[in-house]
Amino acid sequence: MDEKLISVLIGVASGAIGYWFTTFCMKPILQYRELRSKVFSDLIFYAQVVNAEGLNSRMQKLYEDRITSNRRHSAELAACIEELPFWYKWWLKCKGQSPKHASTNLIGFSNTTDYDGAAKCVTAIRKALGFRSEDE
Repeated sequence: MDEKLISVLIGVASGAIGYWFTTFCMKPILQYRELRSKVFSDLIFYAQVVNAEGLNSRMQKLYEDRITSNRRHSAELAACIEELPFWYKWWLKCKGQSPKHASTNLIGFSNTTDYDGAAKCVTAIRKALGFRSEDE
C-alpha cells in the first residue's frame, strides 16, 4: 500500500474514534458537570425562600421560581445520568457521589415548606453531588 493512503486511513480512523469519544463520553460528562454547578448555584440563590407564607410578592415569585428550578434540575439530572458512560458512573460512585439520589432529593426539596426538612434535603443534595457541607 502507498504510504499516503495509509496516512489517510489512519487519519480518518483517528478522527472517527475521536468524534465518537467526544460525542458519547465527554459531552455527557461536561453536561453533567455544568448541571451540577447550576444546581449548586440555585441552592445558594434560593436559600432564603423555603416558605412563602407571609412574604411579599417578590419573595413569593422567588419561591415559585425555586420550585420550578428544582423540578427542572431534577428532571435534567435524571436524564443526564442515563447518558453518562458506565466508567464515569463508577468513578462517581467511588468518590461517594450519587446523582440519582440528588435528583430524588431535589424533588423532595421542591415540595417542602419546612425549614428543617429543607435543610436536610439541601445537605443530602450537596453530599450526593460531592459538595462540602457548610459544617466542613
